[in-house]
Amino acid sequence: MRLTAAEVGFFEDYEDDEALEVGIAGVDGAGVRRSFSIQRSTYEPDDQEVRSGMDSYCVSTERGFTVYGCLRSVRLTGALLTLQFTVEDAEVLDVATPVEVDLSGSGVDGVDLTGRLREILDWGAPEKRPELIGLSAAGPPLPE
Repeated sequence: MRLTAAEVGFFEDYEDDEALEVGIAGVDGAGVRRSFSIQRSTYEPDDQEVRSGMDSYCVSTERGFTVYGCLRSVRLTGALLTLQFTVEDAEVLDVATPVEVDLSGSGVDGVDLTGRLREILDWGAPEKRPELIGLSAAGPPLPE
């Protein structure tokens, strides 16, 4: 699936919602509006969350489907963000994997995006963390 991002936004709330989020909205190759929310809590998971598998980041779609710890890799190459889901989780989310997101027209700052994705995805149960490729600590600037 390929998505042309129209908007990329960030949400950070340590007080009420206790969540960090990167939101991506755009249009797929068929002209259908799609969105993804990649988020995690700002507090350590409790025992119940660990038992239920909610001890990681999650990805949600515009249709409300949500899966925890579902990415195998996240790659940022130039202005292309590639999300590689497990096959099972891609089916639950009703997306083809990988999802390639063209960020070139979104106006997002690559350094900011890199930092926020790392903060969300490099958290929680270690076995659920995706491989982060091209998301160095310094982060790449996106081409204009």
